[in-house]
Amino acid sequence: MNQQIVNKKTVLADLSLFFVAIFWGSNFIITKEALEIIYPFTYLGLRFSLAALLLAPFFWKRLIKAPARDYLDGSLIGLFLFGGFAFQTVGLLYTTPANSGFITGTAVVIVPFLYFLTTRRSPGLWAYLGGILAAAGLYLLSANETAGFGFGDALTLVCAFLFAAHLVAIAIYVKRSDAIVLAVTQIAITGVASFVVAVVFEPTAVMFDQPFLIWGAILYAVIFCTIGAFVTQTIAQRYTPPTHAVLILSLEAVFAGLFSYLFWGEIFTLLKLSGALLILAGILITELHPVLAARAAARRAAIVRRGAPPLE
Repeated sequence: MNQQIVNKKTVLADLSLFFVAIFWGSNFIITKEALEIIYPFTYLGLRFSLAALLLAPFFWKRLIKAPARDYLDGSLIGLFLFGGFAFQTVGLLYTTPANSGFITGTAVVIVPFLYFLTTRRSPGLWAYLGGILAAAGLYLLSANETAGFGFGDALTLVCAFLFAAHLVAIAIYVKRSDAIVLAVTQIAITGVASFVVAVVFEPTAVMFDQPFLIWGAILYAVIFCTIGAFVTQTIAQRYTPPTHAVLILSLEAVFAGLFSYLFWGEIFTLLKLSGALLILAGILITELHPVLAARAAARRAAIVRRGAPPLE
């Protein structure tokens, strides 16, 4: 019975992460035009700071009672999150979107190795295989005729390690700290750090020629892609391993392509379709194999209980 409860919680956690991937994927087309008007780090600062300010009143009792360790854990997670966005943004100035997309996607492969290094618990052969397939799929989704590994590519590779470390850090610290405190803290740290970078490197005058577009994009990102997504992610990772999380969240690229095709008329080439299928294959291998193995073990145990020899 307890195992069934755990399995149900894992399924619900994975399903929640699936919807997070949908919102993150849709956010690409919503913010595409907005970022033509507002500077990137100013946008990130508004998005994450506003999200933290909206979250704090709902959980003020838990935030006040939380020990300093919870805030330290959340701050470390937040630094990984901010660092991932920062290196990805700066790296994109010096590399192509295709290279940025593929190298960022290598977080799928990095997570199992980081998880093994920090916990000494291997996620298993099937998880590694699923990660490789998902990484190959992300490459096909972003592949084009350009090649080469330059300065921007190196920065983006740092971004991939930081995003992978962010997922692993959540998986580790959520077991000892309050998930809500971790979520609010990481969002606040990202917002503050983004504003610091914006003050130093971006012009102070921000053009709000289209306030409806700007604030519509910010509010959508705050409500669905920041508050809802990161709180869901932080809680869900209490019940599902980081390899599951990173594979499911890799669907963000698939949904970004789908929404871009539906609403922007982008051509979905054979390479992109192949990439999407490889990502789905990686997720199915990682998700279905443990379930099928558990069911097979349950059937063998039932046969043994009935007195019949187990099937080989």
